[in-house]
Amino acid sequence: MLKNTFTNLSFAFIAFFALLLSTKNIHAQGCVPIRQMGGTVTCSSNSYNIDKGDFQVGVNYNYYHSWKHFVGTDEQPQRQTTGGGIGPDGVDRGDAVNNYSKATDLNLSYGITHRLQINATLPYVSNERSQVLKQVMPKKDTFRYSVFANGLADIRLSINYWIFDPLKAKKGNLMLGLGVKLNNGKYDATYDTPQSDGTIKNVIVDQSIQPGDGGIGVSVEFSGFREITKAIYGFANGYYLFNPKQSNGAAKSAPKVGLEGYEIFACPDQYFLRGGFMTAVGKHKNINLSVASRWEGVPAYDVFGGEIAYRRPGYVVAVEGGISVKAGNSTFSFNVPYNFIKNRIQSAADIASQDLQNSKITDATKLVHVQGDAAFADYSINLGYSYRINTMKKIH
Repeated sequence: MLKNTFTNLSFAFIAFFALLLSTKNIHAQGCVPIRQMGGTVTCSSNSYNIDKGDFQVGVNYNYYHSWKHFVGTDEQPQRQTTGGGIGPDGVDRGDAVNNYSKATDLNLSYGITHRLQINATLPYVSNERSQVLKQVMPKKDTFRYSVFANGLADIRLSINYWIFDPLKAKKGNLMLGLGVKLNNGKYDATYDTPQSDGTIKNVIVDQSIQPGDGGIGVSVEFSGFREITKAIYGFANGYYLFNPKQSNGAAKSAPKVGLEGYEIFACPDQYFLRGGFMTAVGKHKNINLSVASRWEGVPAYDVFGGEIAYRRPGYVVAVEGGISVKAGNSTFSFNVPYNFIKNRIQSAADIASQDLQNSKITDATKLVHVQGDAAFADYSINLGYSYRINTMKKIH
């Protein structure tokens, strides 16, 4: 009886832990352009691995609204008074940029063996960017408008391997993975946009709402868990995406003298790390509760490839609460990370502009510091569902 209870608890935890992996839709950054990465899809109703010949399908949904602007870790409250634009009283209400992102992943996994699996993630995004325009012609006016970018984002393919035999390793295991991020998502989407001279032009939308980044990337990842005490488990997972291509050719603006190339969108690296604890509750131990911390972002420089391109680098650190419920071969999950640290770090373009300006200044007291800003979300909402398809009856 005790053995069965422990086994059920182990499987309940592992199912939840794996579902956390399958829902790592990294979109909590706002103007820092973290792309859909999907994740490994390994949760199950009866084991943490996918058995040989089994399939698993899943869908994950992520939503966020970014609007708080930061330079470094310093918030810029003047940007976000009451929504932007000029009010009826003639008072300037700020010029905060608001990003709204809705992303849906379709995940499919197949067990080659009980330790080795392959995965495919097809992400679809629907993004909106709302900002303020100060029009000078034909009349002076200040108003808010929105641009949109929707479509299939960059597809991801991956393969994962459990280091220890899942049939024997019930209290803990480690999974390593290798993935490829394709460049099928549109990275130069355009939208009819009002201009300061009163005209409408079809222009490339901001990098932060583009469905793709234009580069083919390679990701390395890991996932691990371990029983700490009875009914309490620790877990950790993370990845790094290497995006070697320097830029994708889509220009955000006209080039500036001495800074040519920095106006073209970069194909940036990105990273994600999470760790935490969980426990299973309920009569059948099918309800799982977790708390975790997570760190995710875009670096200022790629590990491989050039740096002469435009990006908004930065990161957030969050605390995340989650719950999942198992029912037969189905697993449902809900988790919300809250970002308590937001940091828009200096980019390569910022440093190049800073160096160019300071090269012309002889008075050391007048040297400038250049660092752009970015809008961040306070939190994101993540919903997940997966279903295991057993191709044959198995006895472990």
